[in-house]
Amino acid sequence: MENEKTKSNLSLVKCLARRESRKVRDTVTKEVLREGSRAVCRLILESSHWMQAEQIMLYMPLPDELDIKPLLLNGLKNKKRVALPRFSTRNNVYEISEISSLNNLVAGKFGISEPSKTSKNMDMMQLDLVIICGLAFDRLGGRLGRGGGFFDRLLSETNAKKCGVCFDQQVHAAVPMEKHDIKMDMIATPSGWLVPPPT
Repeated sequence: MENEKTKSNLSLVKCLARRESRKVRDTVTKEVLREGSRAVCRLILESSHWMQAEQIMLYMPLPDELDIKPLLLNGLKNKKRVALPRFSTRNNVYEISEISSLNNLVAGKFGISEPSKTSKNMDMMQLDLVIICGLAFDRLGGRLGRGGGFFDRLLSETNAKKCGVCFDQQVHAAVPMEKHDIKMDMIATPSGWLVPPPT
């Protein structure tokens, strides 16, 4: 009974944190979005983890998220295997599929561009590096997603290094975390590494 109560309280805390994080994110101007995206991409491109990674999962940004398309294009140009999440309506989960360009993506769940159903699936265990966004992060590697647990389930299937990306305004003192929530190994922000890459 106590565990259920604790879980319910944590869910409420997460819900309130998401609401507050969305308010903060909505204050980000187009200029901050543009400059922040450039700074984060530059930081990641200069990291040894990016340079050494051969198989990478990234994301296609929504209008209010850091634009990491330069990372996608850099990965493709340098012959890395680049994967994006694709929602499986049959299993109600996210899987990943390899892409060869950004031209053959389709509108997926939640309005997020994703690989078509004919794209080749990749195994999460093949990945070297994952780049992922979220609503909030903290200095201990905590990440708060949009809710639903889709990406935590996906990330639990890989041993790849996990790199969160966020605006400076999305950094919290502490992000509410449950047992199933996946922590980041490193977190990049426009002003630098919130959580430095492991050596």
